[in-house]
Amino acid sequence: MKKIAAQFVDLCRPFWRGKQGLLALLLLVAAISMGWTIVYLNVLLNDWSKTFYDALGTFDSSLLLSLMKEYGIYILIYIVVFVHQDWFTRWLIIRWRSAMTEELVNSWLAKRAFYRMSIVGKIDNPDQRIAEDIGLFVDKTVSLVASFLVVTAQLSSFVIILWELSGVQRFTLFGEEWVIKGYLVWAVIIYTVFGTLITHLIGKRLHGINYEKQRAEANFRASLLRKHDNAEQIALYGGEQQEKSHLKRQFSAIVSNWWRSMNAERNLGFFTTGYMRISLIVPIFAALPAFLSKTVTLGGLMQIRGAFAQVHGALSWFIRMYREFMELSASMERLSQFKQEIKRHQSEDEVVPVGERLQLDQLSFTTPQGSPLLQKVDLSCEAGSWSKFSGRSGLGKSTLLRTLSGLWPYYDGRWQSLEGRSLLLPQQSYLGQGTLAEILCYPHPALADSDMLRQTLDSVGLGAWRDRLDEQLNWDRVFSGGERQRVAFARALIAKPDTLYLDEATSNLDHDAARQLLALVKLALPACTVVAITHQTELDDLFTHRYDLTDFASQRS
Repeated sequence: MKKIAAQFVDLCRPFWRGKQGLLALLLLVAAISMGWTIVYLNVLLNDWSKTFYDALGTFDSSLLLSLMKEYGIYILIYIVVFVHQDWFTRWLIIRWRSAMTEELVNSWLAKRAFYRMSIVGKIDNPDQRIAEDIGLFVDKTVSLVASFLVVTAQLSSFVIILWELSGVQRFTLFGEEWVIKGYLVWAVIIYTVFGTLITHLIGKRLHGINYEKQRAEANFRASLLRKHDNAEQIALYGGEQQEKSHLKRQFSAIVSNWWRSMNAERNLGFFTTGYMRISLIVPIFAALPAFLSKTVTLGGLMQIRGAFAQVHGALSWFIRMYREFMELSASMERLSQFKQEIKRHQSEDEVVPVGERLQLDQLSFTTPQGSPLLQKVDLSCEAGSWSKFSGRSGLGKSTLLRTLSGLWPYYDGRWQSLEGRSLLLPQQSYLGQGTLAEILCYPHPALADSDMLRQTLDSVGLGAWRDRLDEQLNWDRVFSGGERQRVAFARALIAKPDTLYLDEATSNLDHDAARQLLALVKLALPACTVVAITHQTELDDLFTHRYDLTDFASQRS
C-alpha cells in the first residue's frame, strides 16, 4: 500500500504543484460542488417522497398535483447541475491529461532516453503507456476522487436522516432487555462491510489481469503497425502466412486474457449483482415491523427506503468502483515503471570533453546486456580530416559511431569529441511527417528558404522534386532506398554540421552516385570532419585516414 501511495503521489505531483494546479483545483472544486448540490437535492427529494407517498395513501389529489410540480422543479435543477458537473470534470481531465502527456513525452525524448530505452527493450509499448495509460490514470483518478468526496457528503447527510428515522428499538434476548438506537444505520454498515470484504476477496485477481490486458492489446496493435510499415518487404518475401501466424499468436494472448477476465468478472458479478438486488429490499424488511404496527406511514417507509439506499450507496462506493480501482492500479503501475526507466536512462547521459581532434583512449564497447564489442580502441582524427572505419560485420563499427554521436552509453574508457555540431547519417534515414521542405530541414523546419532547398535537391540528384516542396506524402513509401539516402545528404548540406558521421550512408547507391555525393560534401563543407563506415572500397581515395577496426575486435567478435 505504501508503494502504491508513493507511485500515485509521484504521478500527480507535477501537474497539481505546477502552474496549472490552481485552475485544476478550481475545476475540481466546481465539479465537487455540483456533486454536493446533487446530494442536497437528494435530501430534499427524500423529504418529498415521504410527503408524496403519504398524500398517495390518503388520496389527496390537490397535494399530489402540487408535489408533482415541485418534483419537476427539482428535476430541472438536477439536470442543469448534473450536466455542469460532467462538463467541469471533463475539462479537468483533458487539462491534466494534456499536461501529463506533455511532461512524459518531454522526459521520454530528453537526453535521448527514448533511444536508450528502445535498445534495452525492458519497457514494452511506450506508445500505449503515453496514449492510453495516461488517459486511464487521469480519468479514473478524477472520477474516483470526485465521487469519493461526493459520497462522503452523501453519507454524512443521509446517515443523520436514517438515524433519526430508525428511532429506538427495544427487544428481549437471553432474558435481558436490549435497546438499540439507530438500528437501521448499524444494519446498513454491517451489510456493506460484509459486501466490501467479499468483493475484494473475489475480485483482487483483476489487477494482474488488467495489467496483462493492456500489455497484450498494445503488443497486438504494435505488431499490426509493423506489418503496415513493412508491407512491401512482407509481400516481396511472400511472408503473409508467417505474419498471419504471428498475429494469431499475439491475438491468442488477448483471447486468453479475455477469458481470464470473463471468469473473474463472472465470479465477482455473481456476488455483486445479488448483493445489490438484495439491498433494495433490506430496508423494507428492516422497517416492516414498524410499518405493520402503524408507527410508520407509507411515506415514512419510502423515506426510510430512500435514506437507506443513499447510505448504502455511499458505503458501497468501494464495491461499485472496484473495477475502476483495478484499472487505475494497473495503469498507475505501468506509468510508474515507465517514469522510473526514463529517469534511469537520463542519468546515463554524460558530458564529453571537446577539443581540436577526435580522440579515443582505451575505449571499449558492450551491448546493453554487457556482451563485449570493440575493445581498447585507440585512434585520433584531426579536425577537417576524412576517416574511414572498416572491419567485418558484427564487429561494433556502428556502435562506435553511435557512441561518438552521443547515443550509446555502454562503453568504458575516455574520449574527446570535436567542437561544434555533429550529424550522423544512418543506412536508413528516418524521414518523418510533413511537407517535403520540412523533411529536408528536419529537425529544424525553418532552417532554409525555398530557393536553397531547390538548389540542394538539384545538387543531390532529386531535382524532379524541386517544385513539390509544399506537398505532404508518406515519404517513407514514396522514396526508394537510394532516394532516402540522397535526402539524408541534402539534410547534411542544409544543416552544415562540423562533424559528419556516415554509417553505410551510400550503401543503396552505385559507386559513381556515392562518389558524387561525397565530393559534394567536400565542396560544400570544406571544414567538415567526416568519419565514415563503408564497404565501398572504390571510395577509399576520398579519405585521408583509413582504420581497420579488426585489430580492436573482442574475442567474442
